[in-house]
Amino acid sequence: MHSLSLDRMSGVAHYATSLLDDVIPLRDASHADVVRYSVEIPMRYAECFGVLNCGRKIPLVDNRQFVGWSCHDAKRSLLFRNEEVHVEIHVDPDDPSSCSQPGFVRDIILQPRDREITGAQPRRKFIAVDGSLIVL
Repeated sequence: MHSLSLDRMSGVAHYATSLLDDVIPLRDASHADVVRYSVEIPMRYAECFGVLNCGRKIPLVDNRQFVGWSCHDAKRSLLFRNEEVHVEIHVDPDDPSSCSQPGFVRDIILQPRDREITGAQPRRKFIAVDGSLIVL
């Protein structure tokens, strides 16, 4: 089993939030400042917000990058698109390894959008921003 020092974990978290700031930027804030992610359906289409400690909701610079989410619970996956890459963020406030991370992010998965899924890979289901079903 490998262990990470607090300094190294801090470096990993910094790299992860930097990556998110580059590929799915928030308007006037950093993913490093997010305490949780919120999915809301104000009209017909869902939107994803980063919520800051003060309670302010920050939208994505380009809301069209938000593709869908896995469930309405606090433990869920959020799916985004950046050019030819899907960005999947696993959020889990109950996981001890993510409880100290910005937005309770446990994992970030980058996947080419056109990659074929083989039988060995589990399919993942998401609710699309328009309410339809997405299967990756």
